Amino acid sequence: MLIKNILKDEAVNTNVKLKGWVYRKRVVGGKVFIVLRDSSGIIQCVVDRGNVDNATWKNAEKITRESSCMIEGVVRKEPRAPTGYEVHVSKLEIVGLSDWFPIRGGEGVDYLLDNRHLWIRSRKIQAIMKIKHTVLQAGREYFNRNGWWEVTPPIITGSACESGATQFEINYFGQKAYLSQSAQLYLEALIYTLDKVWSLTPSFRAEKSRTRRHLAEYWHLEAEAAWYGMEDMMKVTEELVNYI
Repeated sequence: MLIKNILKDEAVNTNVKLKGWVYRKRVVGGKVFIVLRDSSGIIQCVVDRGNVDNATWKNAEKITRESSCMIEGVVRKEPRAPTGYEVHVSKLEIVGLSDWFPIRGGEGVDYLLDNRHLWIRSRKIQAIMKIKHTVLQAGREYFNRNGWWEVTPPIITGSACESGATQFEINYFGQKAYLSQSAQLYLEALIYTLDKVWSLTPSFRAEKSRTRRHLAEYWHLEAEAAWYGMEDMMKVTEELVNYI
């Protein structure tokens, strides 16, 4: 069961089983407060020493941030909890105990980038990835609804599309090849068989920069159409952005 499915009045007083990771933990007297997270949200879980067996209490004491666990308990409404609801725990099982988690809050960007595989667990990065998913989904919906064909051009190419000075050159079994800068040439060839085509592929630009904001790799949405002039393509672009 996902956390989002119990953040409602209809779930109050029902017994639930949750799987997730420890987002926050604090101990107050004979209670352990665990904020559990999964892909859908967070919820506070309360382990009361007087209401659980010894094994569950020991697990509650031992569990650390970002440990994976399974929790069973009853949903209660609690205005003071982060999401207005909490789970009164009857059973807590540790699946994977986490070592000391290196991201505590307040770290600089360089440190976070060096630990990006852990930083992506943050709610901020999770939200960014969900927004990206929604944008990509909306883009696909627009093209599908308007009769465009999605194609998948290759990423390794034998020639330049943009400036040859900004290409990433690779050794392709003894021959020179390059990481794609754009799917443009492939799309232009495909319009003669499919009329209206689009693609979403990685593009690579070997452009040196002094700022970390400049991306050498990014996802590139491109479209080409037969019989379309400048005004037609401008209209498509405006409609696409508006739809997203």
